[in-house]
Amino acid sequence: FASQNRNSQKGRLNVKQLFIDDHIVEKMDNLARKLHQPEKFEGNAVVRPEYRWENIALQVRSAPIWVPEEGLFKLIYHASAESLDPNPKMTVTGVMPGESFACYAQSSDGINWEKPFLEFYDYPGISWDNQPMGKNNNIVPDARSIWLGPIYDGKDPDPQRRYKGLGENAQSGRTPAVSSDGLHWTYLDVPPVSSSDEAQFVYDEHNGLFILTVKHNGPYGRAVWLATSEDFEHWTQPELIFHADQIDQENGNERLARFFDDPEYLTPVVNRPEEYRTDIYHMAVFPYEGMYLGLPSMYHASGKHPPMYENTDGRKTIELSSSRDLKTWNRVANRAAFLELSPKGDGAAYDTGQLEPTNRPIIRNNEIWFYYTGLRHRHSSLDDVMARRHLDGGAVCMAKLRLDGFVSLKGGIEWGSVLTKPLTVDGRELHINVDSWRGQVRAEILDASTGRPIPGFGREESVPAVTDHIDATLRWDNKPDISELRGRTVRLRFWILRAQLYAFWFAD
Repeated sequence: FASQNRNSQKGRLNVKQLFIDDHIVEKMDNLARKLHQPEKFEGNAVVRPEYRWENIALQVRSAPIWVPEEGLFKLIYHASAESLDPNPKMTVTGVMPGESFACYAQSSDGINWEKPFLEFYDYPGISWDNQPMGKNNNIVPDARSIWLGPIYDGKDPDPQRRYKGLGENAQSGRTPAVSSDGLHWTYLDVPPVSSSDEAQFVYDEHNGLFILTVKHNGPYGRAVWLATSEDFEHWTQPELIFHADQIDQENGNERLARFFDDPEYLTPVVNRPEEYRTDIYHMAVFPYEGMYLGLPSMYHASGKHPPMYENTDGRKTIELSSSRDLKTWNRVANRAAFLELSPKGDGAAYDTGQLEPTNRPIIRNNEIWFYYTGLRHRHSSLDDVMARRHLDGGAVCMAKLRLDGFVSLKGGIEWGSVLTKPLTVDGRELHINVDSWRGQVRAEILDASTGRPIPGFGREESVPAVTDHIDATLRWDNKPDISELRGRTVRLRFWILRAQLYAFWFAD
C-alpha cells in the first residue's frame, strides 16, 4: 500500500491526519463532515470473462498485488463456467452445476490485464473451431482453494514464503498457505482459523501484523470476528468486533424500498417484508495513515429464496468504518453508503446485482483504487439458466478515489473552523490536502497551553491556500517555514471558506 511507505510506522507523529473520525479534532464550528464515494472506472470492469472456463462470472476477494522485482501487478481471480457435462442435472435451486477454477492475470498498470496461458491444467473443453483446448489456459490448479490472497511479503527472508494466502478446508476454516511464485502453493501444518463462508485477509506491513476478519454469528445475524498473527502460523482466537444493530435494520428497510421502487435499479426477485434483515456479509480491513479503515458489506435480505428456502435474495451496500485498535469501530458519516450498486443503465455495468470489496485498495497515480467483484444478479432463475442469460454475469471492477479523499471538512459561504488537539511539530512545513480553488483555507498555530496564536503564525499572517491539490504547503508572511517550532507542542486551527480540507501533516 504505497502511501504507507512514507512515514506511517507505529509511534510516528507526522503521519497524515485525516478527518474520518475525531481522533485529532478538539472542536469544530460551522463545518460539515462529508463522505466521498469512489468514482467507478469508466469501463466499469477491468477483468472480464473471455474464455470457456470462465464464461459465467469472475470473482475476487483480494486486490492485485504489486511485485516490484518484476514490475507487475498480479491477480488470482476465481472463475465459474457452465458444466461440460452434455446432460447436466438441475440443483434444488434450479441452477446447473458447473465448473470453478482459480485463474491468473497480470498487468503493468493495473487497468490493462493479460491472461498468460500457463500450461498447468489440461482443460477438457472444446474451442470454437471444435479443437481440444488442452493446456492453453490460465488456470492455476494449486490456487483453487486459495480464496484469500495472495499477498506479497517481500521482507520474508524465506523465498518459499514470499507469497501468502489462506485457503478453505473441510472444517470450514481458513488454513495458511505459502508460495514462492503465487502459483504453486503449500499448506502449512497449522490449525485453521474457524470461519464460515466469507473472510478477508490483509497484511499490515509497518506493524508486522497479519489480519484476518472472519464471519460468525452475532446479535443480528452474521457478524465480523477478528484473528491476528505476527508470524502467519500462530493466530489468536477470533473475537467479535463488528455487528449490525437496530439502526442497520431501519437503514436496510429504506435501501430495499429503493430497489423495489426505483426502476433504474435491479429489483430483487423475492420481496417478503416480514423476512427483511440486515447483517454483515463480511468486512475488509486495511491500514491507512496510522489508522485502520473497514469496508463492511451490509447485506439487506429481502426474503428467503425458493424452492428450498435455504438462501435469501437481497442487495448489498458497502459502508465505511474506522478504528485505531482493530477492536473499537466508528461508523463513518452516519452509516452513509460508500460504494453502491450501479443502476441497470444500458447493460454495460456488472455491479447491478451485488458487489464484493477486496481486502484493500492500492495507491496508483496519486489516487486510491478500489478493486471489487461486480455481479449482474443476486440469483439467476431457471429461465435465465436455460436461456443462458446467466453468462458473462460477473467481473473484476474498479473505482477511484482522491488520495486521502474518504472524508472532508467542508466550509460554506461563511467561515468555519476546526481546532486540533495538542500535537508536536515534527517537520519544517505544514502540508494539506485541499480543494479550495473556489474559496480559501488559512491556518494559525496556537500555543498548546495558552491557546493563543504564536507570534508570526496567526490567522492574519497566514497566506490563503487557493488551490485544488493533494499536497499543498501552507505559508505565513515573513516566515520561510515552521522549522523554528520543531519539537514544540501546539494546536492548529484551520479556517475554511467555500473549500474542503481532507488531511494535514508535517513534512521536511
